[in-house]
Amino acid sequence: MEKQINDLETLTQYQNRQVVLNYYEEDCLYDRQGFNFKRIMVTRDNLTFIKHDGSPEQKILLKEYPEKYIKDDFRNYYTIKNGENRIDIYFP
Repeated sequence: MEKQINDLETLTQYQNRQVVLNYYEEDCLYDRQGFNFKRIMVTRDNLTFIKHDGSPEQKILLKEYPEKYIKDDFRNYYTIKNGENRIDIYFP
């Protein structure tokens, strides 16, 4: 079950962790990335995972994914969507 949220500020609580990003197009997984990061920076336009040396590891343009959800069924699992395209963000 998903619950819609207004913003992704809650992601800033995750620090010095691993994240897995699953990219879907029309329910078909086409890319998966897993990496370690130091912190997450959330702005109005971007979701940025910062590496331990301070450089950006991964940047997601949030205007491309206006719908934001948290999954109730799984801990530490978020989804951002744009119609039928989505990115699942999971912190193992």
